[in-house]
Amino acid sequence: MSEQVNVLLSIEPERYELREARAYVFELTRRDLFKLLGAGALVYCASTKAVALEESGRGQHRDEAMPKEIGAWLHIGEDGKITVFTGKVEVGQNIRTSLAQAVAEELHVPIAQIELVMGDTLLTPFDMGTFGSRTTPTMNLQLRKVSAAACDLLKDIAAKSWDVQRDQLVAAHGKITDPISKNSATYGELLKGRELAQLIPEQDPLLPATEWKIAGKPLAKAEGRDFVTGIHKYPSDQKRPGMLYGKVVRPSKFQATLISADVTAAEKMAGVVVVRDGEFIGVAAQSEEMASRAAAAIKTEWKAEPQPSNENLFDYLRKNPEARERFKLLIGSEFSSQCWSEQWSTLGDLHCPIHCPCPSGTARGVGGVER
Repeated sequence: MSEQVNVLLSIEPERYELREARAYVFELTRRDLFKLLGAGALVYCASTKAVALEESGRGQHRDEAMPKEIGAWLHIGEDGKITVFTGKVEVGQNIRTSLAQAVAEELHVPIAQIELVMGDTLLTPFDMGTFGSRTTPTMNLQLRKVSAAACDLLKDIAAKSWDVQRDQLVAAHGKITDPISKNSATYGELLKGRELAQLIPEQDPLLPATEWKIAGKPLAKAEGRDFVTGIHKYPSDQKRPGMLYGKVVRPSKFQATLISADVTAAEKMAGVVVVRDGEFIGVAAQSEEMASRAAAAIKTEWKAEPQPSNENLFDYLRKNPEARERFKLLIGSEFSSQCWSEQWSTLGDLHCPIHCPCPSGTARGVGGVER
């Protein structure tokens, strides 16, 4: 074997790093806009940073710092209830439990006192979204730092109130106790509804794993009983007054172009509304079943370039180098005295969430959407 092996790597970015174009561009003419708004003056303001406010992180720099204020992540009520805010969402990976464990460990509170607010962009700080297995190494650590800082702040408040040394105070079971003076107060009693108005310190010792009593330990899934008994409400379970169910008529193939569409049958169905805008075709109805039937009744014709299937995918990739993935490992016989060749194949796989995103909202006239 030669001493030197040259390796050229061109790593393909993760799917979430790509900036996808919008699937549909809805056309709104100037006349349509003013017909919608009615009479009056229109003042238009554009913010170059507006896209940066999106929870998904599109348009946001990856190195943007997360909020430094303790209160942005954690609130302690007068009743001792701990509310934690995170942009991460639970999609079956059980992070509602693991993140609560992290907070309980550093804040020294029973896990039953903790409630997580997840993915609510009106309330939670920006933290890039849920992807790439980043919750445990980033958000778990962030909430540990937040909780440790909050615990230190509570000790400072108690020490000042009781005129004692901070180092002699003990945090446990949601209380600060002074073993010497026997003073004791719950976190809620110390804060009395005040916000945790302090920054997270750059350096704050965290509990080592060897001292963990809650984090990393077996624990029943948070709200697990609600999931198995049907009490938990998924997005698709939400009901709003006068709510309609929508279905999109999808192309027959990837990147297909719409040639024609016959929506006559769908339009004749009671309570069905057909939406057509360019190549977008959708239906709305009072039930999901009716919406599915209406979408299936629409006859469409699509134009698409020939595409490979599972049966000929590997032959296609071998014959079309430009279609291969950008990951390349080039080790040729010129770099080695011996070479081995082997060939194998497996079905193509796509990384995607196992849940079904299903947003819902209630329109309140022009310019307002009820959360």
